[in-house]
Amino acid sequence: MYFSAMQLKPVFLLYIITIAVLVGAIVWEYYVQQWMAAQPEGGSEVMRVDLFVIWPLVLTLVAISLFRLIKGKK
Repeated sequence: MYFSAMQLKPVFLLYIITIAVLVGAIVWEYYVQQWMAAQPEGGSEVMRVDLFVIWPLVLTLVAISLFRLIKGKK
């Protein structure tokens, strides 16, 4: 297989995962906003429990990626 021969460094894999999760979170937020707009009263009764999982994950990955990026330049 091509992927087994190609070895990514863990740092690059972290960056790829961070970008994928960030793009996924933005797409998810767009569709949730579209769904909420279709709800009665603009979705004012909707409790967004997904925010307790998505944004802490995004912030953690971005923080780790920035730390690795800054640490790697020394």
